[in-house]
Amino acid sequence: MILRALICSLRDLRPQLAKTVIGRQGIEVFTVDKLANARLVGSSLGVQVILVDREFPDAPGFIKQLRKDPATRDRSIAVLAWSSRPDSDLEVLNAGANAILRMPPNATWDERFSKLLTVPVRQQARLMVQIEVAGDVERPAAILNLSPGGMLVITPRPLRVGEEFGFRFTLPNTSTVTGRGRVARDARPVGYGVEFVSLNEEGKDAVLAHLRSARLE
Repeated sequence: MILRALICSLRDLRPQLAKTVIGRQGIEVFTVDKLANARLVGSSLGVQVILVDREFPDAPGFIKQLRKDPATRDRSIAVLAWSSRPDSDLEVLNAGANAILRMPPNATWDERFSKLLTVPVRQQARLMVQIEVAGDVERPAAILNLSPGGMLVITPRPLRVGEEFGFRFTLPNTSTVTGRGRVARDARPVGYGVEFVSLNEEGKDAVLAHLRSARLE
């Protein structure tokens, strides 16, 4: 499979990324400076990850539009950030970014980018889950999407990006999955994008088996 990345920026960032995994693995890189072009490239060339320069005009609004468009909705989106600005970080995560990659690239850059390239198969069936946030009593919620690395949680209880909670759910094969999750994205009105911080050993194998089965159906 050919790996492709799309960079949304008003400047040419390819020289700065040439020494990262992007350059070493020969990943095809495309650059755009308009939303319409991002939609066109995202849908026609099959990019796996979209990188948005945080200095791009209205980067949060740009990311929201990418998430609304069927052509780019399911792509992994990362923000290239040139400084640590907590308020801005939270804004782009709430807009729909999966991760923030610091610039210039540091020691963790390649690993984090490689994870973004692997878009997991998702199980769309809704599952019930019990969540416990900050010592609160367990509350019922639902999982709309399930992947090896996380889930989309639907709950009436407001959650914050960065918040962690414990969870427990049972898969159709009767395997019980327990662990801890961290809210990575506010995807309301649909729900909250949650990444797994930890899973019980049985749960890891059960989730993968469940997704493999769903892929064959």
